[in-house]
Amino acid sequence: MPFHIVAGGTKFGRCEGKASKVFVTDASIAKAGKAAMPEFRLVLAVTVRAPIERVFAILADVERYPQLFRYMHDLRIVERQDKVVLAEVTEDMFGLKVFRVLTRFTFDPPRKVTMEQVRGPFDRAVGWFALEPQSDGTTRLEHGVEIVVGGILGWLGKKVLESGLAKRRMAEEVKAIKVAAEGQGK
Repeated sequence: MPFHIVAGGTKFGRCEGKASKVFVTDASIAKAGKAAMPEFRLVLAVTVRAPIERVFAILADVERYPQLFRYMHDLRIVERQDKVVLAEVTEDMFGLKVFRVLTRFTFDPPRKVTMEQVRGPFDRAVGWFALEPQSDGTTRLEHGVEIVVGGILGWLGKKVLESGLAKRRMAEEVKAIKVAAEGQGK
């Protein structure tokens, strides 16, 4: 499965297949005199044998996420307005602990879903699913995450990325969406 590894603003390149190690560097984040915090970015992409509308419909059904993603224990919608859903999500963070995260889902049909942590364990966390229709009727699904952490979470986040846990979780998410979308067409 192709993926890009970016850390600290440095792109390490496009990879195919299995990665034995994810390299992470500390990035300086210029914020009005605040100390530098590690920033992590990871992007994976896969081709889904389904039209973009079907893939987007799966991503737009946030109520189904706990059934789709095994690490997600519960999702409770707090507010829904137009193309934005605010939800409290109870999930495992890479198998370490159960967290309650207030997440804003923003939908840009049929091209993108953005998930942004409003309240949770990280200083900043943004994830996305970007969809691109292909000429053969398939869809390119890109899944990415950018996380800024400080303190002990910075150290722990670096260890999680270096261990490959983050990449495995994201690959699992992409696979679940792929299987759901391709299964609906049969």
